[in-house]
Amino acid sequence: MEIKPETFKATLPVQIRFNDIDALGHINNNVYFSFFDLGKTNYFEVIKPASVSWIEGMIVLAHIDVDFFSPIYYKEKIVVDTKITKLGDKSGVFLQQIRSVKNDEVKCRCESVFVTYDADTQSSMRIPDVWRSVISKYEGVEL
Repeated sequence: MEIKPETFKATLPVQIRFNDIDALGHINNNVYFSFFDLGKTNYFEVIKPASVSWIEGMIVLAHIDVDFFSPIYYKEKIVVDTKITKLGDKSGVFLQQIRSVKNDEVKCRCESVFVTYDADTQSSMRIPDVWRSVISKYEGVEL
């Protein structure tokens, strides 16, 4: 499935570190998850209006599905694209990809399900309406 880079509004350049490389000379698959976490953090920083309290709940990952297409090598310029494609009552879906800046080749794609979580009650919670509104407005579709 090809997804054009311009469909992602939140894009984060990621610097590859020496310790990200494995014995085969490419980025270790475990490191991709850190890159995806950076993309999620960036997503919320980008969409966050000052008037919205993002601490009335938090998100936790419930499921993650990753496809690796081609290796990433040291000094390769990459970005992480992130978007939210679905919002349910208490959960949502992130779609992310890591791609080469040089030619837009998608190196890896990730779809992850998150659940909104109330730390005080230690249980899932409804996605706050204000979050739903801000995310839908940012993505340009009703989610």
